[in-house]
Amino acid sequence: MDLLLFIATVILVSLSGVLMPGPVFATALAEGRKNKHAGLYIASGHVAIEVPIIIALFFFGKIDIGNVKSIIGLLGGIFLLYLAFSSLKEKDEEKTIKGFIAGFALSSLNPYFLMWWLTIGFTLAIKANSFGILGLVSLIIFHELCDYSWYEFISLFSYHGAKFDVVKEITKVISFILLIFFGIYFVYDALSPIFS
Repeated sequence: MDLLLFIATVILVSLSGVLMPGPVFATALAEGRKNKHAGLYIASGHVAIEVPIIIALFFFGKIDIGNVKSIIGLLGGIFLLYLAFSSLKEKDEEKTIKGFIAGFALSSLNPYFLMWWLTIGFTLAIKANSFGILGLVSLIIFHELCDYSWYEFISLFSYHGAKFDVVKEITKVISFILLIFFGIYFVYDALSPIFS
């Protein structure tokens, strides 16, 4: 995998999670009605918990632990497929906490967030090792760019009175397709050395 393909994978895998409606999405939508840049504050709280996790997983991924990396990739693929099908029935809940604190708390206390990074995100961090520090920087920049762009978009359009029912359904479909595609890819990538 070359660097550009890795970056494209980071963006698409990140979007599969970012586009899926959840508590952070609902908060950005609710806060955006009063503050058009609420998404930036929420994303900043999310990033504050996320970047240290990415760095830790990157350096842990350098350790030669044999088949554990394949197992993590396999679990990541299975978790992506689980998220895809669970997203079909998930409902948003508005939260009362706001801004940076909302982004930080809703991320760090969300079991899906933690599972995502221990499986899917860990697989990306392991792949980032192929490119050294450039891989780590690319993973952080392009993953966080997805978070900032999406939550700012949500709050900005919410501020201007946009109705998100149609947009939400479209993003659910896109997220579902990406989750299925990368779920199958991660499973295949993890199992292919066994059958090669």
